[in-house]
Amino acid sequence: MSAGDRKLTEFPYSEPGYGRTVAVVGVGSAGCRISNQLSKESRLFEHFVYVTCDDHDIANVSRGEKVLIDAKATGKNTPFNVRGLLHSRLPEIRRHLADSQIVFMIAGLGGTVGSGLAPIIAKEAKQRNAIVVSILVMPYNFEKPKHYFAGLALKQMRRFSSGVILIDNDELLRNQMPAIDVSALVNQKIALALNKLLGSADQHEFSVGLNNVVDFVKTSSYSVLCLGESGKECRQAVIDAVNHFDNTVDKREAMKSIVHLCSDKSITMGEVVRSIGGLSGVLGRGDMQVEYGLSANSSAVTTAIIMATGFSSTKYDNYDPVDLAMRSFTSNLDPDPDAISHVPLLLSDLEA
Repeated sequence: MSAGDRKLTEFPYSEPGYGRTVAVVGVGSAGCRISNQLSKESRLFEHFVYVTCDDHDIANVSRGEKVLIDAKATGKNTPFNVRGLLHSRLPEIRRHLADSQIVFMIAGLGGTVGSGLAPIIAKEAKQRNAIVVSILVMPYNFEKPKHYFAGLALKQMRRFSSGVILIDNDELLRNQMPAIDVSALVNQKIALALNKLLGSADQHEFSVGLNNVVDFVKTSSYSVLCLGESGKECRQAVIDAVNHFDNTVDKREAMKSIVHLCSDKSITMGEVVRSIGGLSGVLGRGDMQVEYGLSANSSAVTTAIIMATGFSSTKYDNYDPVDLAMRSFTSNLDPDPDAISHVPLLLSDLEA
């Protein structure tokens, strides 16, 4: 039975969690650090796999399998060079994923390791008939040298994933704060969002849950995750989150959304209704389906986590200049994606 035919009801969680049937795989610096943060916050996810070339990424990992690839001897690293180093470790990765029927891939695209290794690992999981959900953190706009590899890897991840969730770094963090704290805060926010959406099993909250989230993203469309914050007003947090979609996608294309509100115990059902009730008027075209969850155990700022799907394109579609050029020359044709994906192999020394 293929991953596409498998019923998600086959993945209920038990005490204490999902065991090895659900794996979280962090790839590269961003992926490993977000996954490690998620491991500390989630009581349901028990099987974590970390794949990286930098031992600093896994120095503070307390549980999970670690695959450290030595790339020091390769000299000038590119995603293509690092990709070659992974092949000798694939049997090890296959063992780690042998019992996993759902694989959450978390990676930052644009860097050497995330862009180079995430597509290969996603392909391996797919070939084992796992449902692969890729959670991809895209580079900042100013990181121009990373855009080419990010666009290339994104295209490959879409081929090997049952669903793709994009996170725009530029839209995730807009406030002024010391640069040294930015990376840790971004990772913390993403881990919080994933924990709440997938079900953290904490008191004073209910979540949409893993089965519904996986079913939600199993589409050929893009899914995008955005966060919004406010002092204590849930409605303002929702509006803030919606505004973050503007620079990444055409938010009118949203067909479905999941909203999770994080507030304190004083939140009323009336506030929840007012906060979510008008969402389809500002996201989508007025007929968007909305599911929601609520955490009433937060003492910090009120946070709205919104994941929407149905987007046919994103700003990242133009990050791969080779693909862009080929599309412009073959506007009336449907180019072979396999042929396009092999173009970079001929340009292994190219720096974007």
